[in-house]
Amino acid sequence: MHNLLRFIKLNHFLLLFILIEGISVTLLLQNNSFQASKTVAYTTQYTSVFYNSISSFSDYMALKETNDFLVAENAKLYSLLDRNEQFDDSLLIRNKDYNYIPAKVINNSVNKRNNFITLNKGLVNGIENGMGVITQNGVVGVVHSVSENYALVLSILHKKAATGIFLKKNRHTGILKWEGFDYKSTVIKDLPVHIPLSIGDTIITNSYSNIYPEGINIGNISSFEKNDDDGFYTVNVSLFEDFNNLKYVYVVKSNQAEEQIILEQIMTHE
Repeated sequence: MHNLLRFIKLNHFLLLFILIEGISVTLLLQNNSFQASKTVAYTTQYTSVFYNSISSFSDYMALKETNDFLVAENAKLYSLLDRNEQFDDSLLIRNKDYNYIPAKVINNSVNKRNNFITLNKGLVNGIENGMGVITQNGVVGVVHSVSENYALVLSILHKKAATGIFLKKNRHTGILKWEGFDYKSTVIKDLPVHIPLSIGDTIITNSYSNIYPEGINIGNISSFEKNDDDGFYTVNVSLFEDFNNLKYVYVVKSNQAEEQIILEQIMTHE
């Protein structure tokens, strides 16, 4: 203890400088999205190598569980073939409107206010910024930044994430957001109170986005209440996907997104 106090006394100016610099950088990144985005993209290419090594070791220790998952996925692929979907190779499932690129989760967080997911696929695999990410259970997030061999995904468990949804039974649309704390649930606050709701109603992706295909599962309604002040419900949605147990995902590329974006940009400039 005496040596520690002596060290602090001798170096207190340096330690104070480091502390103030750390606080300054933290405030800069929290309040400037551009700098934060660039920092995240820069660090991803270095930290992903470390995460990939840890993930490879974990895979070796859980081979049986991985094999069981692959058997289940193969069964689903055969069912796609039975429905006359085109299957080109083991790396890519194709249909008319979307491509699906499989990837493995090598790092993930659920206990922060802003959560990210790191994948072991990148530019060389055809992944680009803005692509949607899903699993067999539901929506996961959107690709935020990409390096040659890795991708960083903005999880739907992020304060800036907003997912367009349909109420499956009647196609009423809304926006799903995460309010923090519980990684198992999210919230919808823009469904009008005249819409009939029931506990257990399914929430899916809507058709307005060029990120996800329409009809991808998200979750079901666990509770709701009317807000008399604004005429909307507060709807709590229990997510189908367990974000604390993510292992494999599909990165979704829309084959028609570019055409849609160009057309909509023309309309906004008129």
